[in-house]
Amino acid sequence: MPDNSPKKQFLSDLTGGAAVDDVFYVVEAARRLTRDGRPFLALKLSDRSGVCEARAWDDVIGMESCLRPDRFARIRGRAELYRGRPQVIIRQAGAVSGALLDQRDFLPSTYRSIEELSGFLTYFLTEVFDSDYRALLESFFGDGQFMERFCLAPGHERSHHAYLGGLLEHTVSVVTLCQHTALQHPRLNSDLLITAALLHDIGKTEEFCYEGRISLSQEGRLLGHVLIGQRMIGQRLRQQPEPFPREKELQLMHAVISHHGELEWGAPKRPQSGEALVLHHIDNLDARTKGFFEVIEGRGELSWPEVKNYFRRPLDAPLAADRETGPGAR
Repeated sequence: MPDNSPKKQFLSDLTGGAAVDDVFYVVEAARRLTRDGRPFLALKLSDRSGVCEARAWDDVIGMESCLRPDRFARIRGRAELYRGRPQVIIRQAGAVSGALLDQRDFLPSTYRSIEELSGFLTYFLTEVFDSDYRALLESFFGDGQFMERFCLAPGHERSHHAYLGGLLEHTVSVVTLCQHTALQHPRLNSDLLITAALLHDIGKTEEFCYEGRISLSQEGRLLGHVLIGQRMIGQRLRQQPEPFPREKELQLMHAVISHHGELEWGAPKRPQSGEALVLHHIDNLDARTKGFFEVIEGRGELSWPEVKNYFRRPLDAPLAADRETGPGAR
């Protein structure tokens, strides 16, 4: 099987006695000793379906060279049941480059169709009638390489939309809510608001690395997506064939860099315009709502009853049985 062939075997499908032959991400790898002093490797492997314990009992030195943490490896062996759960016993292993792999096989992805979400994005461009803002948006979303990164990028590394496609899903949700708000409050500049909503998180296309796990890039750690996004917009503005009006640039930049709302939340400036204020609250609403459901579904840092979750308080959610028998149930 070539290293770049489609992944066919996932950890959640492993049963006792099953042959193992596929590529997995090495989360942890440590040399340990058996009771009689023989070395072995204790590992954790992962793919999009979950995490599994693994052991390499033979050729420890050779195995150690290719089974390194935060790397991909082609693994052959078998699955054995240990304390009721599958454990991979590794017989052969070889390092694999992440560049050859489809990361959607190793990380959770949005359950929504990327094509459908991209279609919403295209529709929103047609709802911006200001020629300057429209040209700027088309320079981003008409760029195939940018769109590929935008559609794959996560929305966060852990707290909300922390999966591939999360940025696209979050952006579509924020723009949809902004569009409805502009209809309810016609004094808002709809073109400015929609443009800012579409661009507010574009820095996340460069803030994160996502090979096997979602983590911050060096630029993400040192600058963050707000400043990265400001730089990206400035670069595109300078590439426009016609000079971009300075007042429009200031209004757009202000809405984008203030969307976190408060200085302690990472905003260089607090919102001062109506459009910036709306964008901040809608961005926060969508992130918090999605974060709530991820916590109670067990996708957050801790399960929902814990005080140390994303919200730092116990959360309440109806049980499935309650939902089935509650108002509106058939």
